[in-house]
Amino acid sequence: MATSVWPPLPVNELKAAEDESTERELSWLLDSLQETLASLKTGLEECYALLAPIEPGSTLVLSSPRSESIKGHITRIGSRIVKGTVHLKLKTHPPLVLSLSSTDPLVLTPLSSLRTLLNQALDCVDITRWTGDRHSAPFISSQLLLLHGILLEALSLLKGNTFHTHPASTSANSSSTESSSGVDRSGGLGLGASGGRDEWTKDPPSPTSFTPALPSTLALNLDLSDSSLLLTIRVLEPTSQTPNTFTRFAALTGMTRRLEHDEMDAVFTYRGEEVRVREKVRVESSADPSLLSVGAKLGQIERVVESCRGGLGVVIGKPEGEED
Repeated sequence: MATSVWPPLPVNELKAAEDESTERELSWLLDSLQETLASLKTGLEECYALLAPIEPGSTLVLSSPRSESIKGHITRIGSRIVKGTVHLKLKTHPPLVLSLSSTDPLVLTPLSSLRTLLNQALDCVDITRWTGDRHSAPFISSQLLLLHGILLEALSLLKGNTFHTHPASTSANSSSTESSSGVDRSGGLGLGASGGRDEWTKDPPSPTSFTPALPSTLALNLDLSDSSLLLTIRVLEPTSQTPNTFTRFAALTGMTRRLEHDEMDAVFTYRGEEVRVREKVRVESSADPSLLSVGAKLGQIERVVESCRGGLGVVIGKPEGEED
């Protein structure tokens, strides 16, 4: 940033005058940031309130438009799925209707983690405003960096895991697309976990969360995806199970076709048993209004924090993109 002094000063006095001008500008900017931080706190509190477990919650539709593979609805209150019914008509499993138990709800770990991140962001704002030296540019800059990182992590949770990516238009297509595309937006994550492709095996839902109890041949996962819920159903078979003569003959002659997907050749340990994924189907729910609102608010807050960091960096002479 260039500073100029008027009227023109001798060279030996110019540097001192420029430093004084910069100090006044920095003082004004640090004071104005306190007002910005107050408004950011209000926005974060609104986001936190939108995730509160308040009835009646959000009822979301699960429907594959050109297929009967998955149909149903679920109700989210806070970070819990408290009720719902899912109709399954899979190619390799008998038809099944699952009802969620109201006494043993499913927990969406990403939403619990998101509330924790919002608490951390609120604490960061309070520390920046009241605990540290509000007139210290290095302190404010480091706090803004920390706050920005928390917000980016929160936004990534709302967007969902991107271990695999594909166009959004294919997220709830026909059964052939769902089962054989081999594309996984969520990376096959279990109830809100984040990480590798085998995360869905580490914390499976309790079979008693469903009526009838979830069969051992099925694995059900819920995750976040672009402020919606992503349901993934896997049909499992033990690796110890060998195909009978008719099954081998049908496969060799082309009477049956192997359902292709990204986990078809992988072996997983699920509930203490080595299994393969025989069929994999997923569908996105209808958009969750509360999550959409949280995403929009958090996105705006993140942009404001990024702008504040940039403005402060210019005044203190920090090169763009340099970390504290």
